[in-house]
Amino acid sequence: EYLSCAKLVHRDLAARNILVGTGKIVKISDFGLTRKANDELNYMSKKKRRLPVKWMSVEAIFDQIFTSFSDVWAFGIVLFEIVTLGGTPYPAISNRELLLLLKSGYRMDKPDNCSEALYDIMLQCWNEDPLQRPTFTSLREYFDGVMSQGDCYLDFKIDENISPLFLPFEKENDDDDNTDEDKIFQNPEYIKTIEGIKKERDTPIFSSNDRYTSCV
Repeated sequence: EYLSCAKLVHRDLAARNILVGTGKIVKISDFGLTRKANDELNYMSKKKRRLPVKWMSVEAIFDQIFTSFSDVWAFGIVLFEIVTLGGTPYPAISNRELLLLLKSGYRMDKPDNCSEALYDIMLQCWNEDPLQRPTFTSLREYFDGVMSQGDCYLDFKIDENISPLFLPFEKENDDDDNTDEDKIFQNPEYIKTIEGIKKERDTPIFSSNDRYTSCV
């Protein structure tokens, strides 16, 4: 929420980049791919990088558009990682296969130990239309409510010996986590504000549902 309010797009939000410190204070790390959102900025990298494809939104992959809502998509993947206690996103699916699946509308199934309500949040984060995804402000408000109610939303009883979500390390290394950007991006990257997308579409930024209220 803080980054989105500052119009910063992290672009590499993943469990591996989230640290837990003293007092169980959670901090986001690794800002190597972070960029400032700017309506006029067309950003083209001059360096060959490895991209975290399995955490990237459909518009980031196919249109090279990055906003705070592409970070929201990645947050949905982080929720999947948390629910599965570090499970592999899109287990046994390579990056090449994933690109085709995402184009067809595929989304990961609900983990067995995940509540319907929490899975619904994941699906909202993975909405193909970025403007229909929740904002980080609304997500924070939702989880504040969940924590205050004390409802059961996650079962930590996972048998990793039978779960396909936990893959041997040697199976994760071909191109599953990262792919060279020149294999995907043929055009410049666009780091945009939500207002920039709104102007292009000439539609309201948020729906009437106050779930999408935010400072961005």
